[in-house]
Amino acid sequence: MTLNEIEINQIALIKKITASGKLLQKLYDMGFIEGNSLKLIRKSPLGDPIEVEILSYNITLRIQESKCIEVIYE
Repeated sequence: MTLNEIEINQIALIKKITASGKLLQKLYDMGFIEGNSLKLIRKSPLGDPIEVEILSYNITLRIQESKCIEVIYE
């Protein structure tokens, strides 16, 4: 399951990140590291972008970026 598939207010653990290159480094810099927990805060009316809470701060990601983050429910 990827990050874009979880429900609003659902908490999940990051299982794997399938991105590479600059996107992978960007995600790591923002705290998207295997084992960290996150919570989906909201989705925009059209579904893109989404807002995620991770490490006590909120991040907005594009759907394409969120598809690179595999998660499991906590």
